[in-house]
Amino acid sequence: MNSMEKDFLKNSLEETFKVLEYLSQCEPRKAASRRTGLEIQAARFANRALLAGAVGMGIAALLAYWHTSQSPLPDMMKNIALALIMFSTLSTFASLLAPIFASAWTLVRWKTISLRNMLADITHENTFVEVLKNHHENALANAKYWLELRVNRAEARVAYFFGEKAAGLALLGSAYVCAKEFGGFPWLSQTLMAGPVTENLGDSILLMVIALVLGISIGAMLLKHVNARYRFQIELIDNALRK
Repeated sequence: MNSMEKDFLKNSLEETFKVLEYLSQCEPRKAASRRTGLEIQAARFANRALLAGAVGMGIAALLAYWHTSQSPLPDMMKNIALALIMFSTLSTFASLLAPIFASAWTLVRWKTISLRNMLADITHENTFVEVLKNHHENALANAKYWLELRVNRAEARVAYFFGEKAAGLALLGSAYVCAKEFGGFPWLSQTLMAGPVTENLGDSILLMVIALVLGISIGAMLLKHVNARYRFQIELIDNALRK
């Protein structure tokens, strides 16, 4: 390979790196930005109502403690404590119902909201695509190749152990079932307290296997999250390469 070919390869890689560096900054719209104004207001109301309920219950608990351990409260203070408990209960129910009603209203207008979100997604992603179009097609194609290679390798790594894409959730269920069948949390605590002694060697090995299954399942789900990010970047490149 002569110096001219080396320089060309170096320049091509540098531009590919620039594409990948830019793509690493590209993020899809967050779920919070897809919520309607009513849903946002309902969430704020729910948080405030829950806080108010907690404060009311805390004051009522203090009054109850004073009444039982220090000195009996007068009737007026008892009524105040009961009113605070009622207020706390109603506030808690309100904090639960507000998001439900907001979601129900959103479902009624799902066509309008879906269209609005789709247009916002197009506008958001088109901003990234226009920047990518400034790069050479070869650099975009190379970046796409490396991203697809990372995705395929990650998926093959999961499939090597489990043979299916839904391995993460399946393994989480397996770990839970195994722990439950062998005694649940009491068995876990007893095994951990006993340690890897000779009398407890079988249970210790079984616990290690369950922990390994759980750890691998969490790793598989994290890989799926990373792959989703890479796939979003690949979609941006595909849009930029469109004529």
